[in-house]
Amino acid sequence: MRGTLPWVSALGALLVGCGGTELIDDTFSTSEWQLVQTLSPLPAIPADPTNAVADDPDAAALGQMLFFDTRAAGALTVGDDGANGAPGQVGDTGKVGCVTCHTVESGWLDDTRSKPGNVSIGAGYGKRNAPPIVNAVFYGWFGWAGQDDTQWHQACGTTESAVSHASSRLAIAHLLYDHYKAPYEAVFGAIDARFDPLSASAADFPATGKPGDAAFDAMPEADQTIVNRMFANYGKALAAYDRLMVSRNAPFDRYVAGDTTAISTAAKRGLKLFIGEAGCVACHKTPLFSDSDFHDIGLGQTGDHIPTEDLGRYTAVMKLQTDPMSSAGAYSDSPSSSKVPALTLDDSLKGKFRTKHLRQIAETGPYMHTGEFATLADVVEFYDRGGDDTGFAGTKDPRIVPLGLTDGDKTDLIAFLGTLTGDPLDPAVLVDTHAP
Repeated sequence: MRGTLPWVSALGALLVGCGGTELIDDTFSTSEWQLVQTLSPLPAIPADPTNAVADDPDAAALGQMLFFDTRAAGALTVGDDGANGAPGQVGDTGKVGCVTCHTVESGWLDDTRSKPGNVSIGAGYGKRNAPPIVNAVFYGWFGWAGQDDTQWHQACGTTESAVSHASSRLAIAHLLYDHYKAPYEAVFGAIDARFDPLSASAADFPATGKPGDAAFDAMPEADQTIVNRMFANYGKALAAYDRLMVSRNAPFDRYVAGDTTAISTAAKRGLKLFIGEAGCVACHKTPLFSDSDFHDIGLGQTGDHIPTEDLGRYTAVMKLQTDPMSSAGAYSDSPSSSKVPALTLDDSLKGKFRTKHLRQIAETGPYMHTGEFATLADVVEFYDRGGDDTGFAGTKDPRIVPLGLTDGDKTDLIAFLGTLTGDPLDPAVLVDTHAP
């Protein structure tokens, strides 16, 4: 017979007596209901002091244009074979933008184009499943391994990734001058006049290049700084747009607010399991249904285009500690607020990945960083068996153990997860507004 997990009992005891408890039905005990109330509603969008234009509507409008613009993308290394959904043929340029792997057709800005879909195809095949953007603003770190400390850092890294946009900061700087000069300057100030192709000094800024490329590395440091600043500003505009991608008012939220009919009886049973015997809330806590932390859940590295080894958080921290484009660097608007200097690299990080938030989860498969599971039923089965025994780096979290769920329990959990899909995004933010 299953018993309540010890940490659940302790947390429930801690919450009792906190006040504000008003049971709306008899499904839950007082301590259980207090725990449920910590999961709703979503709070205000957190500030990002590293991005001075994070909440500037003009920056967001520029970011929306850039989100849909593919012209700065480099050459594809994987072509469309009639079945994989690649955006063009090998060697094609100008085929990849943010929208390529965060499609508006899905409604939730996740990848519905790539096939089989466990990883996305940009310029090439990625090595992890592309997660949706909606409600990602509430994370503390971004990307499956937290390789990005801000959303603007994530935008910049993705743009220069060889398997994503395969672009470069020089290409982006020219895109900004050639097509977005007025809206860019309205937010960030004047662009260096040498970007004008008619300038006598136009050759100072080659058409493409990034650190490590001969064209970029040969530039004077002052000119590199100009390009780096424009590239960071590009990321900050995209981040301002990303901050509009918030969905609230899920049936679960309405239920917690007092509408006892907002979710089904099966979903209530699933919620009781979620916060109790199934142990899900240990990591899927807070109103985001994520602790924004990193765990090794014992998921084997299997699936098409998935590398046999992925060190996850370990590699992410190693890169962030030396990345001049992080929030601790010169292009941050508040280096003192950066979390990067506090990072410590040690072997315990190997194989750890961020807890995926569960809002919209019923609509955004496939699941896990490998995209291995097509359905929520597959995910529940994985946790019920206690994860995989081999095929992953690091040491499995001791909380990942066989659960002994019944078929009815699994059905109820899935019913509950289906109540976490909030209101659709404002259609206006999903419109392609990119400049000609």
